[in-house]
Amino acid sequence: MINQPKFTRTGIDQNPKLGYYKVGQEIYYSKPMAYTRAKQLGTIPSWHFNSVEFARHDWTVEPDIALLEFYRLRAQQIRDQYDYIRLDLSGGSDSTTVLYAFVLNNITLDEVVFRYPKQGEHGVVGDVHNYDPTNTLSEWEFAARPLLQWIATNYPDIKITFYDYSERMLSGDYLKDESWVFETRDWFQPGHVAKHDIFGAKEHQIQAESGKKICILHGVDKPKVVLIENNWYTYFIDVFANQPSPIKNDYENITHELFFWSPDLTELLIKQCHMIKTWFDLPVHNNFRYLVQYPVMNPNRRTAYESIVKSIIYPQYDPMTWQTSKATNSFYNEMDTWFYVNFAGTKMEQVWKAGLDFLVDNIDADQFMYRDGQPNGLLWNKSIFYHLGPSTNQHDANVVFDNHDFRKDRLKSEQITVLQDRKLKHITV
Repeated sequence: MINQPKFTRTGIDQNPKLGYYKVGQEIYYSKPMAYTRAKQLGTIPSWHFNSVEFARHDWTVEPDIALLEFYRLRAQQIRDQYDYIRLDLSGGSDSTTVLYAFVLNNITLDEVVFRYPKQGEHGVVGDVHNYDPTNTLSEWEFAARPLLQWIATNYPDIKITFYDYSERMLSGDYLKDESWVFETRDWFQPGHVAKHDIFGAKEHQIQAESGKKICILHGVDKPKVVLIENNWYTYFIDVFANQPSPIKNDYENITHELFFWSPDLTELLIKQCHMIKTWFDLPVHNNFRYLVQYPVMNPNRRTAYESIVKSIIYPQYDPMTWQTSKATNSFYNEMDTWFYVNFAGTKMEQVWKAGLDFLVDNIDADQFMYRDGQPNGLLWNKSIFYHLGPSTNQHDANVVFDNHDFRKDRLKSEQITVLQDRKLKHITV
């Protein structure tokens, strides 16, 4: 590329299945690099996520295959492609369902990795009654540890790795200067780069050098199913697809895979979407339809929607598993409260904030989300909206019970691109 931003980063993973950005005719697999370049050219990046592959399918037709069979097929598909499969396991519904797709079908899974900042937990864990995202570290004790113990007891051949990423953060080469912002795709809170460093654990560096074909597997994500003018659609958001680390250096034998959001088994996604659509179309569930009325911008609605969806598409997952609410932004993410409490005033904090300042100075101001007038993350990009069919329920989805009109969540209309009847068209919502 020519005229790159002040800081650049080599070794970026160029995996189109994870999505990419176009700035004019230039292609970027790094969101911050795309957005800093866009400001130089006076343009706006566009995000592209498997649209050609997804458009080959008829999203209005529900596949006949059972959902759990699709999960088995996907697990076997991945197993057949790689020598070594390493699952990022949080204890949440997405990654736990991926785990079950392997072990409950007797498909070999080589390793699970739980990522946790052990040296930062002081004073911010242990309250079982606190479901705020500031208490996310407690998911280790109340959700992940019991699951890992279950794996160790029932599937002893699976390697279990507890990766203390606070050790990586406290090393001398972490957050040396503002260029750290190019070591993440979309999440700019202080711990994300170290947490998702695929070479952070010594044994993972050794694996990379082994030459084996390695899969780093992520449980991304539940479908975003919405109602627009009483028609059902699904779409994808870049911030969730951007969870994996973009850095894999020169190791071409390492690949990130999204278990659910993959063009390699699009029928799985379509099946999930139709199961969600059917649930919300049932008259007995009329009072929940406001949760899927587009746009869904309120974080509380996302939490409520996902609580329902988990029980629909993750039937083997225990819905009583302890979990906090979702975080709300990528700059000052509540999940990193442990850092704000225990590392305040350190040089590491200063360099982290300098990275945020670099983004603000080198990206167009219109491309940020704001809270109280301050940038708190890059805007989310949406994919094409795939038409799932008309709603069979004419109930007014605008009825709400939280004393809040969803239409007031947004300040202006939005133009989206939809794929309907095998044709692309633009509609304003």
